[in-house]
Amino acid sequence: MAGIKNSKDYSLETLVIHTSVASFDLKLSMVEMSYVEDLFASVCSGYVLIAEASGFIETLALNGTEYLRVRFSKFGDDSNVIDKIFRVYKVSKRKLEGTTYKESYIINFCSDELLLSEQYKMSKRYRNSAISDNIYDILNNYLGVPSTRIGTIEPTYGQYDLIIPTLKPFDAINFMLNYARPNPSNPGADMLFYEDKNGFQLRSLQTLMKLPVYQAYSYKPKNLQPNNLLFELYNVLSYEILDSFDTLNGITNGTFANQLISVNPLTRKRKKTNFDYGIYLQNSQSLNPFPIVDNSTNRFGDAVNQTHKAQLKLIFSNFDNINTDYIASDPGATQGDIYAETFIPYRTAQLGLLNYTRVRLVVPGDCNLTIGRIITFNLGSKQPNNASLDNYYSGNYIITGVKHIIDMTSYRTIIEITKDSNPYPYPTNDNGNPTWSAAVSGYI
Repeated sequence: MAGIKNSKDYSLETLVIHTSVASFDLKLSMVEMSYVEDLFASVCSGYVLIAEASGFIETLALNGTEYLRVRFSKFGDDSNVIDKIFRVYKVSKRKLEGTTYKESYIINFCSDELLLSEQYKMSKRYRNSAISDNIYDILNNYLGVPSTRIGTIEPTYGQYDLIIPTLKPFDAINFMLNYARPNPSNPGADMLFYEDKNGFQLRSLQTLMKLPVYQAYSYKPKNLQPNNLLFELYNVLSYEILDSFDTLNGITNGTFANQLISVNPLTRKRKKTNFDYGIYLQNSQSLNPFPIVDNSTNRFGDAVNQTHKAQLKLIFSNFDNINTDYIASDPGATQGDIYAETFIPYRTAQLGLLNYTRVRLVVPGDCNLTIGRIITFNLGSKQPNNASLDNYYSGNYIITGVKHIIDMTSYRTIIEITKDSNPYPYPTNDNGNPTWSAAVSGYI
């Protein structure tokens, strides 16, 4: 932490816009800069707020074809740095600032691959190949992503024969992502494709959950904070619980339970597949050991993870085709199993669980806070005279969104974190209690 005297200190080393006229340093004109990562978005993006009185837009002939080099760090070295090149695609909110010449405006930027994906479409048949290999092919051959910007492409399970019917490259990736299954030790179909500060990633949600905790963050009021720089670096400045629970939405979206009925028109067989959150939590990797709901039952004696018809889907599938040794190159071969019974019920629930409990934290700026990382959030109990932690909203979380904000005096990071489970169990409900039974039954 050499050179850092305050938890919000930073070093903005490069903020250069490359235009057809010249390359120009924007650091002295910057009022604020924001860099954003999203676990559910294909690329990174951001903006720079500029205030100047020299007519940069005219002088540099800005027209949306420029590139922006951004490099900033926390400690002034490569151990905690963000260094990327972006495409400028828009200038917005341009307005006069009190004098004849001074004006402010926002330069919006994103990864160049987003524009490339919008410019081209692809049509291709992938024969007997893994989804991960197909995604790498699109990044390499259809988007021209340098190998240094392709991060971890986690191998997917199973071979598929797929046709990409004239889609934009990122649309093609998102289409195939629905089929992508991780290693068999990670049940379901929870593969995510995203870009972080290190490049494009294809990772299983459960693989990310196995990563070591990056850091523990605590919230303490200012009057209880020790005068210690290391503590300040990992102290939460403010927090907001965006979603604490929504049982109705969880039931409707099939987060706790859902059912898939699949029909194979060739073999004329039918198959029923149920997703049960309680069973899933026992067999999958989770952030914390205990479920985010208790064992309460409704008036018919069912818990929320037992009402599978809450979300019911019917599809045509090929789960029992005779040709199990399918080879795509064989003329007239029958398509191999696409495992719809895995990716439809599981992916529906896994993405729902990932967003069931959402919290937004504002912390001192840290370039190493990136999407997909695991942190511990220690939230103190709000009960009077209770110095312990909140049993249900403390614990391990995964970072799903990051927004780094730099202004002329400070650097802060806004992170959105989510969890699929609790560090402590909810109390066991005595469903046979007369008072409870009367309430559940609707009797007064």
